[in-house]
Amino acid sequence: MAQKKININTASKDELAALPLIGDERAQTLVEERPFHSWDEIDELPGFDEGLVQDIQRRGAYIEEEEEEAIEEEEW
Repeated sequence: MAQKKININTASKDELAALPLIGDERAQTLVEERPFHSWDEIDELPGFDEGLVQDIQRRGAYIEEEEEEAIEEEEW
């Protein structure tokens, strides 16, 4: 069975909360603090650590900037 990929920068709070060990509180933190450009930014958030970040990466979470932001940066 294919693993579902979840973009940390665009996923809904419910999608984020469904990741192992994330839950509602951490999901809310992710939503409030995004966009993220690196996993180090997430690692520094309250309630997160390197082990948790690595675990959610292994389970399909990834960071990709929203298309609009990427387009704006290309125009510069």
